[in-house]
Amino acid sequence: MWTLVPLGNPGPDYQDTRHNLGRLLLQRWMADRNLAPAPSRRFPSGALYPLTDRLQALVPNTYMNLSGEACAQAESAGIYPRRLILLYDDKDLPLGTGRFRLNGSDGGHNGLRSVFECLGTQDIARLRLGIGPFQRPLVDFVLGHWTDPEWERIEAQDAPFARFLERLGATEDLGGLANQVNPAEFWGQSGNPGPGSGDETA
Repeated sequence: MWTLVPLGNPGPDYQDTRHNLGRLLLQRWMADRNLAPAPSRRFPSGALYPLTDRLQALVPNTYMNLSGEACAQAESAGIYPRRLILLYDDKDLPLGTGRFRLNGSDGGHNGLRSVFECLGTQDIARLRLGIGPFQRPLVDFVLGHWTDPEWERIEAQDAPFARFLERLGATEDLGGLANQVNPAEFWGQSGNPGPGSGDETA
């Protein structure tokens, strides 16, 4: 069982902001399949939701910078970091692209920093979902709402995101999965999806 962890901020005020892209794409995937599961387990800082026979979601109920609390509570319940797949927004990738990594630094992303600090490791798989090019001030950008042209790019990611989850659910080889989904063509984009994350805090 793989556990998806869509990072973001809770509540309707943040639902359609750039910082919540991981949650948004997962919610759209669930809506397309008429999935509205009840929690299979609740923690003080989040809840587990069954998705398929190979996938479940751990959704933190805290703000982004405390995302790691739910992960630590899930670890105490037997869900280990090597089975987590973080879904999060990345300002250093163009909107409409994705990049799957098995480890690495937080790149200034407060949600990742919280997860790494609470779990004591950076060796956690993650799907970086581009929201760039970013604008300054960065906090206003990531907490800003999507524009109409951006919504068109998001809708175009439904199919590659679904392919990613389908392949994730069918594999135990995350390195092989990275080779499949990291080419820009997988996301319907031309060109290189970009380097590692930058160092600005968000």
